[in-house]
Amino acid sequence: EEWVTSVDLSCTGEFMVSGSWDRTARVWRASSGEQISVLHGHSRAVYSVCFSPDDRTIGTASYDGTARLWSWESGEQLRKLNGHESEALSISFSSDGALVATAGDDCTARLWCVGSGQQTAVLTGHSEEVTSVSFSSDIKLVATSSFDGTARLWCAESGAELRAFRGHTECVESVEFSSDSKRLLTASDDGTARIWEVASGREVLRLETHTTSVNSACFSPNDAMVATASDDTKLRLWNSHSGALLRTLVGHTRGVTSVCFSPNATRLISGSVDKTIRVWDMRLLHRGGLLSVRDRVLTENSRELNQSLQRRSRHSS
Repeated sequence: EEWVTSVDLSCTGEFMVSGSWDRTARVWRASSGEQISVLHGHSRAVYSVCFSPDDRTIGTASYDGTARLWSWESGEQLRKLNGHESEALSISFSSDGALVATAGDDCTARLWCVGSGQQTAVLTGHSEEVTSVSFSSDIKLVATSSFDGTARLWCAESGAELRAFRGHTECVESVEFSSDSKRLLTASDDGTARIWEVASGREVLRLETHTTSVNSACFSPNDAMVATASDDTKLRLWNSHSGALLRTLVGHTRGVTSVCFSPNATRLISGSVDKTIRVWDMRLLHRGGLLSVRDRVLTENSRELNQSLQRRSRHSS
C-alpha cells in the first residue's frame, strides 16, 4: 500500500488535497470522497500539500527534492521550485498567495515568489532537517520547526533569524501561527504541544496528556481551541487560553498523524496510520461527534484516500 502523507482542505472547505508515497497529489470533493483530479510529475513521494488562499493553486513538496505549483482543475504544472539539496518536507503559502515557503531535509527553509518561481530567501540556522514551515498572517514572519528540537522565527523579507523557541526535548513535528500571529503552536515527539508568545519567545502554555508523540497540532479558525493528534491513537481538543482539556476523540485504531479544522470550524479532519480519514462534527461532540457516514464514504469509495497516513520517521529516505 502507498501511504497518504498529507491532507489539506480548501479555504471554502469544499475540496481536499492529499499527497502520497505513490508520487501523486489528488484532489477530492470533501463531502463525497469523489476524486476530482490527479497531479502527476514528482519522481518520489509527495510529502506535503497545501491549497493557495484563492483555492486555485496547489503546492506540493516531495522527496525528489522539488516543490511544485499546480492548477488542480487542469492538472497543469505551473512552477517547479528547485533549490533544496535533498528531500522537500513541507510547503505553505503566504496569506496573499504571492509567496510560498518550503522546508527540507537539508536543514533549510526557503522562500519563493509564486509569480516567477524565483527563490527569494534561504533560512539557515537549524542543525537538523526542517519539518514544517508557516507564514504569519501579515507575511512579515516565518516560523519553522525541526528535528533539532527547536522552532525558529525569521524575518520573511531579509531571511534573518529573529528568535529560537527552546523547551521541547525531542523533534518538533509541526508549527503554526495563531490567526493574529501573536502566538505560535508547536507539536513534538516529546508528547507535548506548546503555545509560545511570538513577541518574547516565552512558553505560555503546555498541553501534555498524550502518552507519546504529538504529530500535528492546529488552532481553530478563531484561535479559541487547539486540536492535537498523537501516536497514542487519540485526538484532543483544548482551550487555547487556559490549557483546559475539552474533549478526547477516540475512534482511530492506530497513531493519528494529521489534523485540521474546516474554515468554518464545524468539522475536524484527522488522518491516521489505521488507513482512515475521519470527519468529526464539532456541533455534535457531546454525542460522540464522528460523522460515520462521511467516514464510510471516504474509506470505501476513495481507494487512494483510504491509505495509511504515517508521519515520516527520522531516518526515512
